[in-house]
Amino acid sequence: MNASSATLVGLRTADWYRSHARRAAIVLAASALACASIAALAATRADGMPLGVISVLLVMFIVFRHPHVGVYLLFGAALLFEQSAIAGVDSPTAGTHIYANLSTYTSIPLRLSVVDLLMGFTLIALLARAIGRHDPIRSGPFGWAVGGYVAVFIVGLVIGIARGGAWNADVALNELRGPVVFGLAYFLAANLMRDRLQLAILLWLFAALVGVKALQGILSYQSAQEDILPYGLEAVTGHEDVVFFDLAIALPVVMLLFGVRTKLTYVLLALLPLILTTEVLTQRRAGFIALGVVLLVVLMVAIANNPWRGLAFTALVAVALAGYVALFWRDSGPLGEPTRALRAIIEPGSVTLRDAGSDRWREVENRNIAYTIRQLPLTGVGLGQMYLLHEPAPVPPFEYWQYITHNAVLWLWLKAGPVGGFALWFLVGGAVISCSSAVVRLADPSLRIAALVPLGLIVAQIIFS
Repeated sequence: MNASSATLVGLRTADWYRSHARRAAIVLAASALACASIAALAATRADGMPLGVISVLLVMFIVFRHPHVGVYLLFGAALLFEQSAIAGVDSPTAGTHIYANLSTYTSIPLRLSVVDLLMGFTLIALLARAIGRHDPIRSGPFGWAVGGYVAVFIVGLVIGIARGGAWNADVALNELRGPVVFGLAYFLAANLMRDRLQLAILLWLFAALVGVKALQGILSYQSAQEDILPYGLEAVTGHEDVVFFDLAIALPVVMLLFGVRTKLTYVLLALLPLILTTEVLTQRRAGFIALGVVLLVVLMVAIANNPWRGLAFTALVAVALAGYVALFWRDSGPLGEPTRALRAIIEPGSVTLRDAGSDRWREVENRNIAYTIRQLPLTGVGLGQMYLLHEPAPVPPFEYWQYITHNAVLWLWLKAGPVGGFALWFLVGGAVISCSSAVVRLADPSLRIAALVPLGLIVAQIIFS
């Protein structure tokens, strides 16, 4: 009996069960994300405690029953909630404190954040399920590389403690948290993201939340224009958001080049005006440079996949880009914002005072990093230790500026010596090669797109750092 005849007599077909499972998975993920968001936002209100507690309990129940939902929540939190407040912008997603230690804003003496606790609870749920079902624990294709990357920070911690002096335990914990969270997130994803439906939910979650952030950025800009600020508005979103915006711009391009015409393709295309507008309003030169490099990588992959289509699209982009640069090279308005990043490289004297100050800070920081590496070439300063200031910095831009450098690529070398630098580039190189190979080699277009996501994020993050 075929599917159509089975439907006529009221029998449930395999297609029906697949569709039902898909809907149930989407509803489950959406419900968990809604509960987690309510809990995070309730924490910002004095009267939000009862609702917050109920939401947290619901999230814990869902994650324990379905550990893979914890990965959705962690991914969604990274997309939706800012790590710090945005000057001049009253953003409800920036005041949730989910990345801050509980001890800094509650009476609970715990140096762990809400994200740390969610990750730990998801890990417990995974291990409980693995023990109950006798499921093997997987390390994934990059297990050794990720493990080595995290281990290097442990070595850096030992170096920092051994050097003594002005070692700061609080700073060391903050420096160690990022790589440990990264390692745990990779471990959870390698064990819990195992089928196409889960990949599809992650992609849809990415599109939906990046769209929300783009709309939020535009609304924040409009709200700031109505207020009288004592300083210029420097951004409308978090620093990290432009990395996600860059990927969201590149994804529909590569989908069209690969001939992928799905609902997700059209949703991303529909969101492009919002994302591009917010990318311009947030005024991040490094974001535009990262976008250019990501699109270049996309074009290279497209040419490897389909040379004629890739070359034709490259020629079209080159003509459009040349026309845009010719028209807006000297434009000081929003439409000329992307050319500002290119002009800063070709004509350094043309940058604004704000950009000149930013460049000055980075130049001084790079010289201090180079000086520190020359003084401690084999070990670096270690975690929890200040790097050496051969030249005073113009303006300290954030609390831990003497420990954590803006140059994230050289920072690992600074903290753990050349072994740290090798661990970073070994992991990055392996991931880029593996993802690029998968994009070209795999026959399934949906899996190609899934492989392109980490490739685009890695490239954008390295350039932005």
